[in-house]
Amino acid sequence: MRKSWPYAVVMMLVLLGVPRVLHHFIPDPRQVQMMFPVVLLVLLVPAALYFLPRYRRSKKLTDEGLQLLSEGRVAAALERFEAARPLAKVQVVPTYNIGITQLQLWRLPTAGRELSSLESRKDLTPQFRAVLSTALALVDALEGRLARVESRLAEAKSQVDFPLGLAPLASAVVACREGRWAEARALLGDASLENLTGPLRGLRNALEAWCVEQLTGERRPVDAIALFGEASQDSLQAAWPEFVDHVVKHAAAPLSLSAVTPEEASVGR
Repeated sequence: MRKSWPYAVVMMLVLLGVPRVLHHFIPDPRQVQMMFPVVLLVLLVPAALYFLPRYRRSKKLTDEGLQLLSEGRVAAALERFEAARPLAKVQVVPTYNIGITQLQLWRLPTAGRELSSLESRKDLTPQFRAVLSTALALVDALEGRLARVESRLAEAKSQVDFPLGLAPLASAVVACREGRWAEARALLGDASLENLTGPLRGLRNALEAWCVEQLTGERRPVDAIALFGEASQDSLQAAWPEFVDHVVKHAAAPLSLSAVTPEEASVGR
């Protein structure tokens, strides 16, 4: 994500500055030429020994977080991503991962802040900016800021020529909020949504069941545990009470402590 020119500038300053410093203390040019590689090595080795293990640790934590996220262990994934961010060479990807994970815990204001913090960066590729805009569009849709959604999605789609997985989901949320049930159901059938996992897949399935009932009267059970995962239903209730009420009424199994965070579960003990 980051351009390479800052590193080139630093290296140029080192290459130009070190000889000048050596000339100041060592008048003989031949001795300066002999000392220059030694001084450069002395400067670079400690830096490498400090930064490289941090970068490797950050990547390891990120990989673990992605694996946990694919398994639906969202809270554990968030811990890994938060630990990876201060160690990362560039904090763009860890911040995005944190935002997406907060989204799947339905902490929408926090997710929006994390993702929005990346918008002003100048070093994002068009592809990454499109993915970011799509994620923000979903947050806006869930929080009811419908006017922003289509503009974000239009901007995202103009930058890439590949399907954006969250785009149909964001548009479907808008359609459901506006009562366009047939359109919403068609959007939820988009092939790109088949790759969703965890709470986002739970959201897609719950919305589809809602659409079917509105269109045909068929009452379908909703897997509320898949939707809420490790989050409290209250976190989504504040943003979209009608949807959460529908989920609770149609839950295939009563919500239990498995659908809340460990901290929330311990409060009532």
